Amino acid sequence: MEKLRRDSVWLGVIMGVAVPALIFYVLWGILAAIFYFMGKPVDSVLTVVEPQKLILLSVIPNLFLLRYYLLKLKYDLTGRGILAVTFVIGIIFAILEFL
Repeated sequence: MEKLRRDSVWLGVIMGVAVPALIFYVLWGILAAIFYFMGKPVDSVLTVVEPQKLILLSVIPNLFLLRYYLLKLKYDLTGRGILAVTFVIGIIFAILEFL
């Protein structure tokens, strides 16, 4: 737990990628379970719910991480890493959504 209390850009980047990836797969797993119990093929999850929407929902926990590291712990470098990854994920969302 003490490793998460460092002021490092790389820690922010790792957390900024890991948390949304984990949330994305948890959301996808929940949807897959719902589809499985409804008797529909699990492969159709991403055809019903677009991956862009799951990406957008998975970024929400980054906001809480950013607030915690910037306001409570005053770790600016870690917050910058989280913010940079959040912007990159936002750009990926915009590219997938509008192209």
